[in-house]
Amino acid sequence: MRILTLLICLFPCYLFAQHQIKGKVIDSNTKEPLAFVNIVVNDERVGTTTDIDGNFNFNSPNTIQTLTLSYVGYKPQKINVTSKQNILIKMQQTTFALEEFKVFPGVNPAERIIKEVIKNRKINNPEKSLNFKYESYNKMYFSMLIDSLAVTNKENSEQDSSSINTMKWLEDHYFFMMESVTERKYKQPDKSYEKVIASKVSGLKNPSFALIATELQSFTFYNPTLKLLENSYLNPISENSISKYLFLIEDTTFNGSDTVFVLSFKPRKGKNFDALKGLLYINTDGYALQNVIAEPFAEDEMISIKIQQRYKKISGSWFPVQLNSDIIMDPYKGGEIKTIGVNKTYIKNIEINPEISTKEFSNVVTEIDDDATKKDNAFWDNHRENPLSQKEISSYHSIDSISKVHHFDKKFKLLEGLSTGKINWGIIDFDLNRFLEYTKYEGQRVGVGLHTSKNLSKWFSIGGYGAYAFGDKTEKYGGDINFLINQRNDIEFNISHQKDLAEPGVVDFIGYKTPAFSTASNRKYFNLERMNNIEKIEARLQFRTLRYLKVNLFTNQETVEVTNDYYYKKRIDATTILNDQYYIFNEIGVEFRYAFKEKILKSTNGKYPITSKYPILYSKIEKGIKTFNGEYEYTRFTLRAEKKFFIKNFGHPKFYLETGYIHGRVPQHKLNSSLGTFNVDNNINISTENAFETMLPYEFFSSEYVHFHFRHSFGSLLFKVKKFEPEFVITTSVGFGALSYEGAHGGETFNTMEKGYYESGIVINHILKWSYLSFGAGCFYRYGPYQFNETKDNLTVKLSLGFVIPEKFKL
Repeated sequence: MRILTLLICLFPCYLFAQHQIKGKVIDSNTKEPLAFVNIVVNDERVGTTTDIDGNFNFNSPNTIQTLTLSYVGYKPQKINVTSKQNILIKMQQTTFALEEFKVFPGVNPAERIIKEVIKNRKINNPEKSLNFKYESYNKMYFSMLIDSLAVTNKENSEQDSSSINTMKWLEDHYFFMMESVTERKYKQPDKSYEKVIASKVSGLKNPSFALIATELQSFTFYNPTLKLLENSYLNPISENSISKYLFLIEDTTFNGSDTVFVLSFKPRKGKNFDALKGLLYINTDGYALQNVIAEPFAEDEMISIKIQQRYKKISGSWFPVQLNSDIIMDPYKGGEIKTIGVNKTYIKNIEINPEISTKEFSNVVTEIDDDATKKDNAFWDNHRENPLSQKEISSYHSIDSISKVHHFDKKFKLLEGLSTGKINWGIIDFDLNRFLEYTKYEGQRVGVGLHTSKNLSKWFSIGGYGAYAFGDKTEKYGGDINFLINQRNDIEFNISHQKDLAEPGVVDFIGYKTPAFSTASNRKYFNLERMNNIEKIEARLQFRTLRYLKVNLFTNQETVEVTNDYYYKKRIDATTILNDQYYIFNEIGVEFRYAFKEKILKSTNGKYPITSKYPILYSKIEKGIKTFNGEYEYTRFTLRAEKKFFIKNFGHPKFYLETGYIHGRVPQHKLNSSLGTFNVDNNINISTENAFETMLPYEFFSSEYVHFHFRHSFGSLLFKVKKFEPEFVITTSVGFGALSYEGAHGGETFNTMEKGYYESGIVINHILKWSYLSFGAGCFYRYGPYQFNETKDNLTVKLSLGFVIPEKFKL
């Protein structure tokens, strides 16, 4: 009876016995794994493909006798595997180039397939059709091309010992390596939260590098535009992409019972746009992407990137399971030393449509856990896709040892401080922006600024600054104390005092920052030539509400001393008017910053906003009161909005809008200046964003106004010749304004612009690049009611000056 029972149990196992073959496919020359190689089993309509690491595994109820391999750019290969269960296959490259032109009788069959993919892209895009959770393991490493180093040293008759040791070390180690583990959850339509729960970086304890892996490529290949590094490209499966891209069927294979079409793509001849090239593996089950290989079509001599994505069907839905990015950096443009970077992301523990509450999300979309760097070996062994190789283990051990000797962590903190504007030294943070400043009015300004750091307390900070300017030969100083009451809702209370300078006619928003190296900051360096002395004490309460709204309640007292000939005709009594150049303003008010759908990245050092696709709105209400020695009673309203967009195949439009209204009598300091940037005394004028290019500085003042500045950048869409890629920009600015109580102002003449001020122009940027600087030229014309009599006086030619990061320093 026992024997019969045993036979009954064994019979199904025998009946359904599986024959298995697994292995790896590599390039015969480079030994690198080949992703998505098509493998047909026994010349039948069944088969598989390799994963991104070149591995494959196939089970069959029949004996596996042959494998037929095909891969675009490689020689087809047929192998007898009757007696093998694990095999290493080497494939040889052939010359492969996508055809420039091909005539099809009727419709290109590849286009029919792409149309089906486009039709189903929203269904197959997880971020458009699913709620989900997953865990990801990321590994990134960088190495040097050893052969290039060998070539470099061949020219020397004798290699010194340091060169030999360096080459040997680079053969056995990566010079940088990191790993991270993240958890992500996503809820329709666009709620996302990802937490870095573990981070390990060779030689460093700072976990910030863990964020790099998420920035190299898009999570899925279905978005209309795809971001690689810092650039955006038109997706070959976006709407109307067939008119831009050429598609060809390169191969047909099978995945189980499904057919998989391998399509190559590249931009059509004569089309000028930011394009990709590569291969799409289309599964007829839902006409979904199964595999993707893509890279920029335009070759960059200094940096190149190629991405690979692999999808699997999970619980009835296609989902990405592996993302790879390969980066080659050649900072010396064809030199013999190159850097190779590889990033691998494995997505696992995927849950499709789990129960997720909306309350689990906030505006923080990415966060690094405080204990991310404290995970033990058991944790990493449990989360790694594969055990570390000996080279990877040696890399960690060696670089960690070198780091201790050379203090890499301290040096990284210094570099991080340069980007954030703060250098930490124990319990002190030094404010870098206070050390060296320049404006046309002050000239060179030197100083020092510092605050207590989080090492003393994360709940409060106290600090101040002092400075001296060589232009106006005066000292400035200030100080403040800040209390963090609630971190989640950004509730802070601040008290400050300063004796400094302020430009008349300009409204400052505490949440609005002009980047120091943007063209909008050029006015500060070349046109800011009028400032008043001020002394101000202020108290602020800041908090966040309604997720995207940040509120600042404030009260202050400000004394202002005019430094030029302007005076305000202040009426003392019925018969006495004082030409006043000294004012006291007492204010209470509220300031708002609303950034709809803005997402926040939270690292161990603070919170950083990620650019929203919606305009950011700023508004401010200031109420002047006469209590506590205040001299003026008024209400000032200001609204500001700006946004830069991206329109595929058309470029980047950008607008800046500001409008304001003052109810009550106030001196010029509280009016609005229209920010003119054309100075007839300057030998060279510099083009400036968010300002009037043909207007004279302080030519107009208003008590009610609206200004609109528009710029549209075509990028390199209009003209591109190899390395020469000038950026063409068209501009238009419009302003309206009116001034109440015009007779109350004297000493300086200025105009009002009730009839409307108009100007337009064209700028060509990046005509010449040198180190960190970019040079171009702009031409602008002033027209309308306020144009000058002579045509030549309305025409302004300016230098376009920008700051760029050299390609060799980009990731």
